[in-house]
Amino acid sequence: MSSITFTNQPSLAELQQTYDVYVKALRLLVADGVKESEARKSVCWKRLSSLHDALPNVYGTPQSMFLALQRR
Repeated sequence: MSSITFTNQPSLAELQQTYDVYVKALRLLVADGVKESEARKSVCWKRLSSLHDALPNVYGTPQSMFLALQRR
């Protein structure tokens, strides 16, 4: 697997391979008390959103994940 970069839009396969990384990043944002409006600007939010847009039946929205993590 290649290293994660933030300079170009990864392919769908690359997004799927790094899904756990972006979920962990979102989890860290929630743990740090970041507001949703700020989290929406993050790379992880954009990548999770891209996955949801491509495969909505497989991947949930970043917003639903963010809210679920906040409730924990």
